[in-house]
Amino acid sequence: MPINELHPVMNAPKENITLWRYMDIPSFFSMVSDEALAFVRADLMEDKYEGTFPQITAQFLDSQAAIMIKTGQLREQYREFSKILCSEKETAYLNCWCKEQNEMVHMWKIYSKENGIALQTTYNEIKESIMDDEDIYPTEIQYIDFKKDFIDWKSNGLTVYTIKRIEYKSENEFRLIICFPKEIQKKYSQVSSVVTRKQFYQEFPVVKCKVDIKKLIKNIHLSPFAPKWYEELIRNTLNKMGYNGFTIHTSIL
Repeated sequence: MPINELHPVMNAPKENITLWRYMDIPSFFSMVSDEALAFVRADLMEDKYEGTFPQITAQFLDSQAAIMIKTGQLREQYREFSKILCSEKETAYLNCWCKEQNEMVHMWKIYSKENGIALQTTYNEIKESIMDDEDIYPTEIQYIDFKKDFIDWKSNGLTVYTIKRIEYKSENEFRLIICFPKEIQKKYSQVSSVVTRKQFYQEFPVVKCKVDIKKLIKNIHLSPFAPKWYEELIRNTLNKMGYNGFTIHTSIL
């Protein structure tokens, strides 16, 4: 199974949590048509602090590096150690969900508005649906104050993708992470002598992971702001695509 729950820095769910993914209708049909989950490159996320260390943690890492440089244990080029650890955000890809029992009004407004869809599933159903051979890491997000809180980075650069600023706490995020995707790395190995990895990864804003759509989706919810005719459109289009067993709810929020 491609879901790797044993990674030492991931906060894998301890139970079968309910998950929601809010998206617009074109993104939904793209997912169904491709039979794939889209993982977005970490440096393209809205939060500019995504994939970085909190202030106090960064200062601690840099101070430790300075001591090691002074004693000859580390080279001068590692003086800004915290930034070096976060310098390859282009190689991490994220697929994000909302961890809630019920749909949330503010998530509709932020992510999908009048032309939105929310997919309802569970952690177990996600695990059972994945058909790709990529290594995928699951984690519940820890929300912290980036100015005041200190984190144990556990000597692993992926730690920064298990945290977010406390200002985003209302999203209650669960995410799947792919690092150094196999397909891209294979292509890069063929051209690495003429281009840097950072430059090469710029060509791949999204990585798609194959899933069994019928196993993935438990229920489909339409935005409370959507016109009534959307339900028939969604249902008819899914039927033509061979997906006629889904329960479709129009939100009453």
